[in-house]
Amino acid sequence: MKLLILPKGAGHSDDDKSIGTQRKIAMIRVAPAATAALFSCATALAAPPTFSLSDSPSPDGRCIGDKGVGDLDRSEQACLEQVGDLAHRVGPGLQLKFRNGLTRVYVNEEAKCQSDAVEGCITYKLTGYFPKHDLTLIEVGYWEGVSWLLVRADTGAASEIVAPPHYSPSTGWLVSVASSVGPSGPPNGVDIVSSASDPSLKEWHYRVPDDEWLYEFAGWDGDDRVKLFATSTGAPAKHLTASVERRSGEWHLVGPK
Repeated sequence: MKLLILPKGAGHSDDDKSIGTQRKIAMIRVAPAATAALFSCATALAAPPTFSLSDSPSPDGRCIGDKGVGDLDRSEQACLEQVGDLAHRVGPGLQLKFRNGLTRVYVNEEAKCQSDAVEGCITYKLTGYFPKHDLTLIEVGYWEGVSWLLVRADTGAASEIVAPPHYSPSTGWLVSVASSVGPSGPPNGVDIVSSASDPSLKEWHYRVPDDEWLYEFAGWDGDDRVKLFATSTGAPAKHLTASVERRSGEWHLVGPK
């Protein structure tokens, strides 16, 4: 992952001295140039709606004027128009200027995506904005994958998540759920992130060990419980329920049962 961090007041040009930072991001395996192939990706849970990774794609954070409905048809242009000076497309780079004055540039490695080896292929697209909490959503595309970053516009702090997230009833939390069978799908996991920039509200990230179960978002039950559908990957498949519940300030997986 190539990031350019610019100091306060700096612009972006070919002469800028920048810092390249490599970060590992959870991956779904589908080529950016062939992202549409994922739209029909079948999971053990059900065939997802068009342009979606799940039966319940989140409408939250979709930018004004974006007429899409799924996880993968979100409009960067609509988001750029909505966020104003916060984000710009500068050639192959997505430039974000945070409220604290720092600037970060997420640089597309499009040449690597078009090479035979495709190692290091990565692209970035602004696909969501949560104005109430000043959060941006960035889709990160790989040759065989896609993931998302939830980035705070005040500081630039980022959380890696597996799918566009759903707000809790009070909008205090955001949950992201994704799963698949085999190597060509989203990572099996659940992420819960506080909407507010508050260190006392701990994030929770879970990746399913050995792909034993596939989880699907079933809804929020208040602000402290996320309902899940759970399907086993073994034969015969078991269809159960599960949940993630917050107790004494900590999130815990309950079930499947």
